[in-house]
Amino acid sequence: MVPTTKKPVIDIRDHCHFGISLRFELFFALHTLFNPHARIHLSWRDKALADLPIAFLDLFKMLGGSCEIFPAIEGALPGNQPFFSFPELIETLRTQNAKDLQRRILMGEIHVDETVEELVEGKTDLATALAKLPKIKHEWLSFIGIYPYDPTSPMIIGLELLLKDPEKFRQTTIDALEMFWQYSFKATWTSIQDQLQKSMEERSRLFQSCSFSEFAQQALLRLRIDEKNGTLEAIRGGFIVPFDDIESLYFFPSAFNDRRYWSSYHPDLKESATYCYFPYFDPAITLGAGTSTIRTNEIVEPELDPALIFKALGDTTRYAIVSLLARQTLTAAAIAKLLAVSKPTVSHHINQLREAGLINERYQSGAVQITLRREVFEKLSALTLSRLFENPLEAVLNLATTRKKSG
Repeated sequence: MVPTTKKPVIDIRDHCHFGISLRFELFFALHTLFNPHARIHLSWRDKALADLPIAFLDLFKMLGGSCEIFPAIEGALPGNQPFFSFPELIETLRTQNAKDLQRRILMGEIHVDETVEELVEGKTDLATALAKLPKIKHEWLSFIGIYPYDPTSPMIIGLELLLKDPEKFRQTTIDALEMFWQYSFKATWTSIQDQLQKSMEERSRLFQSCSFSEFAQQALLRLRIDEKNGTLEAIRGGFIVPFDDIESLYFFPSAFNDRRYWSSYHPDLKESATYCYFPYFDPAITLGAGTSTIRTNEIVEPELDPALIFKALGDTTRYAIVSLLARQTLTAAAIAKLLAVSKPTVSHHINQLREAGLINERYQSGAVQITLRREVFEKLSALTLSRLFENPLEAVLNLATTRKKSG
């Protein structure tokens, strides 16, 4: 009997690259501009909105009026092309096959090939398709505003236009992007090039000085890394990418991606080879520095979500970690030793605490030092009361339930 050997996990670091790209920044800037909960670049937003003509707002409304539509549109670009000039980006969208446009955008939101194909081929409708998706996808779909299905939801309106009239969706998108570039973002993009270059060089040096997992923690990437089994996993949606499938992985500095979105693509929608992109948010990047029309970068503390906080604290291991961090700054390795649990287990729980906004992390003395954000706990009661008792006529409820069988 011939003994079998386990296929070695690739060294993911050999597939990693750093660069500067307009590919994501254009769309994340639009997301920030129209996100009512945005907490970054307040003066830039005021000026950009004032500079844009009324016609732009009409185009935005035709696309549904959701800020989430812009990161979705980015997904229409070919997965193996990390770098675009603005004319190249527009030409790619203009000449792309209509069904490929639909497939790529829908795949970036739904992540299930069979469901996307049924939608593109007209074999099902969006309401039915969303209802059939596995429960593990519901949190992600709810996060971007398409679950449960509501025909009046802005994001649903945009996706329905994509499905029913892709040419109108395409032209409306191109008109909106060209207008945004001409009246606002071309100048912004030019003004931050030196800062993007500096950020890229700093993160590249950090990447060379620590493990991939430590780099992901330090850069606050929204994913779980299992280096032992060789996988990347999205925090929301249960989306997993094996290292063996990754052709290239790119890190781009971003002045706008404070939501920490990341993307993975199959270039021709059929091959297993995957390209992953991480536009990491760098709060040090300022907009319009040195000009009289835009003040330097303004960052308000990110909005906290009581549901995520209570979910994080509802696990006994995470509560134990929080209790330790309330007393002292610790590394993940120190926490694992104190609680007598494995390092991967601690990394999993640290991801949940990070996602809830309960911890701060900084790279120091060869390790990531973790501290608890006391101010979050001090604000939690007032924040919860505000969320629960806000005006029901103005609030948009995002409800989800979990049912478990007893016994």
